[in-house]
Amino acid sequence: MNNTCWISILVFLSVLSVFGLVACDGSGSGGGGGGAGSGVNPPQLTGTNPTANNTSALSGALITATFDKRMKAGSAGTFVVHGEQTGRRTGLYTGGGSQTLVFNPDDAFKIGEILEITLTGALTATDVAALDPPVVYRFWAEALAGSGSFGADPPILGQAGARGLAAGDWDHDGDIDLAVANFRNSTVVKMENNGLGTFSTTGGTIIGQSGASAVIALDWDGDGFLDLAVANHGSSSVEFLGNDGSGAFNSVDEIFGQSGALALAAGDWNGDGDIDLAVANFSGNEVAILENDGAGTFADVEAIGGLFGADALAAGDWDGDGDLDLAVANRTGNSVVVLKNDGDGGFTGGTTIGVQSGATSLATGDWDNDGDLDLAVANSIAGAGEVAILQNDGTGVFTDIAAVTGMTGTSAVVAGDWDGDGDLDLAVANSTAGAGEVAILQNDGSSNFSVDNTVGSQTGASGLVAGDWDGNNTLDLAVANSGGNNVTALINAP
Repeated sequence: MNNTCWISILVFLSVLSVFGLVACDGSGSGGGGGGAGSGVNPPQLTGTNPTANNTSALSGALITATFDKRMKAGSAGTFVVHGEQTGRRTGLYTGGGSQTLVFNPDDAFKIGEILEITLTGALTATDVAALDPPVVYRFWAEALAGSGSFGADPPILGQAGARGLAAGDWDHDGDIDLAVANFRNSTVVKMENNGLGTFSTTGGTIIGQSGASAVIALDWDGDGFLDLAVANHGSSSVEFLGNDGSGAFNSVDEIFGQSGALALAAGDWNGDGDIDLAVANFSGNEVAILENDGAGTFADVEAIGGLFGADALAAGDWDGDGDLDLAVANRTGNSVVVLKNDGDGGFTGGTTIGVQSGATSLATGDWDNDGDLDLAVANSIAGAGEVAILQNDGTGVFTDIAAVTGMTGTSAVVAGDWDGDGDLDLAVANSTAGAGEVAILQNDGSSNFSVDNTVGSQTGASGLVAGDWDGNNTLDLAVANSGGNNVTALINAP
């Protein structure tokens, strides 16, 4: 056989190898899926942009994922993007056939919004090997400006024991609306934003709750519209309120057996691309894991017991292994318990951080800009109240490094970049400080927090949420005032 024939054969075999028809070990692909036993190594994620836990991603950024192999194109089912305030995102997928996949969202991120990305196990390389395990990570969209000095708008009256708040664009008109859980009259009230930061409650009361203690926004059916879930302390249940796309909510399901449900956290626990729930059951001393089937039907699949007065939850990838873990504030146990995710949505107890007296609320973010997620704990009875700063070593081991004192009746804490400098600050609701107040804690970028200013006359301040209410690219606040039976928007001066 002459040299020309040998060259032709070698070229032909190389082409077959590219398409997975001939492997170096002679096994070939045989139409297999590249999973266990296929003889083809799964692709490995080597980098993302924005990076995981980034605290100031550009609002118009492309989302990219880079692998050690050439990949088939991503899709809405394999490269899933959820916005905390906007639901499942749509956009253009490119990069198929290369090592870097790109998602170009149809709309910019909202100011300060948390984005959650799932690269599912259905994402495959060109050699048909599937990503294993899937990867879930989060980042924060930037705040473009802000002074960190807040002024209070006139309160939104007519609430009854306002406790929990959620923020999102319920009606897809481009601005961020609110929802409040009213404990005493067992309602959820939807508050429509006119785009200038003025909220109306007309026609927005959803009845039928029972001691509504928390409300959270999530797009559980993946239709691009934010739905709501409500923790009902009185009926020990979680109720699901579906959004019809116009911002009108209706009760579609309720899961009972959640003993003294007080708090909720949402995230893709098992990496399948849809949003699941976790419930802090205060009376049951447990956290329940509710798994979503992708169509918005939830099943109570696990209960993590051994907790003491589970009062608050936070989700994040504490150990950097590509799945979302949980942290639980135990009010009567005076501790924070870190729960590690096995990657399939199963949680086991990790470390316990003690001496958190009356731990009642949690916030997470990368306080020191080292790439991993830290925690902040609102401790309601530690002396006059405090916020403890827990620093993560990158493996999910937290150290209590500082306490911001001078608080009174500390009841809630939320993170956001109030001054637009690229690092995450904190806001703290103090329910018994005079008539109640919200304290603004500025971060120097190295986990050193100090009280910058306070906003008073927030009677019985009990809940906080952040968002850009007036569309001026600064991150504002809203506070649920249980004692004052109102919700007040706090506007951040440019």
